Amino acid sequence: MLNALLALFIQIGYSAPHPLTGSSIVNRPQNNIAMSQLGFKLGSMPANWVYKNSSDLDSLSLEMGPEEENSKSLLTLRTEKVAAKTDLEKYVRQYLRDYNQYGFEVVGLQSYKKNVTPSVIVDLTQKNKLTKSRQVFYQHGDKIVLATCLDNFQQFDHTVAICNRILGAFEWR
Repeated sequence: MLNALLALFIQIGYSAPHPLTGSSIVNRPQNNIAMSQLGFKLGSMPANWVYKNSSDLDSLSLEMGPEEENSKSLLTLRTEKVAAKTDLEKYVRQYLRDYNQYGFEVVGLQSYKKNVTPSVIVDLTQKNKLTKSRQVFYQHGDKIVLATCLDNFQQFDHTVAICNRILGAFEWR
């Protein structure tokens, strides 16, 4: 009996203070469980990537990146509702002029209307040359997912290759 009580207290001691926090299977981006709850799935995630805002997995936004604290690499996924008849390309273009206001220069714009999963890709460079980013917009009915891949200027080519692999397999559920 004493062993059973001791085992119970040890389990309680190692459990997370809130359900689905800590080292839970839900908190690993490689499992795609959180993305599935938002209505999509991604490609293979690097083994060393973790959620950066894991305390907020039930929100409409997720941040993930390498576990290393000094890494600036970041992939952010945000969802929002729009009118079902919204044209994705027009939706993206209405915000292009705002990028300049926030210190970014648009260096590339590509639209993939005929893909299995239509998307629009915007490549950005911060005017002070500190960071580069790629934003990929996906639409399904009245839902838009905005994926932003961001890193410092020197590391961006490596990071965008990882993001392209992850986002290249984007699929609506």
